[in-house]
Amino acid sequence: PGTAPERLLLGLPAWCMPQTPPSADFLPPVMADELSDLLREFDEVMEDFDRGPTRQYEQHLEELKRKAGHSVYDSGIDELESTCTSPGSSLNSSEEDLNTPANAYPSKAKLGDTQELEEFIADLDKVLE
Repeated sequence: PGTAPERLLLGLPAWCMPQTPPSADFLPPVMADELSDLLREFDEVMEDFDRGPTRQYEQHLEELKRKAGHSVYDSGIDELESTCTSPGSSLNSSEEDLNTPANAYPSKAKLGDTQELEEFIADLDKVLE
């Protein structure tokens, strides 16, 4: 892709482009470093624009996952639960299943049953420490 100054000169005739890369020798070292950092940041922003919004979103999502840990993004749905069909689902159910009342199936969770939740919170605390 090239450096930021080269990007700025794209589209100009060849005689307008400098033969050597721009130098900040005339600036005090602190300002030269700051200019170099700004040009590097500009180049990174231009590369992000070249990648497009989808790539930026994916990169941001991966960064958040690395910072927070994978368990934070857990949907909370067990794999077994997600593969089972619900009583009202017409995709894989017979007519008899569809006519069975939904409350005929006992629910897994019971009032006061917090052991699994407590274990999850303890694991989450360990990850976040």
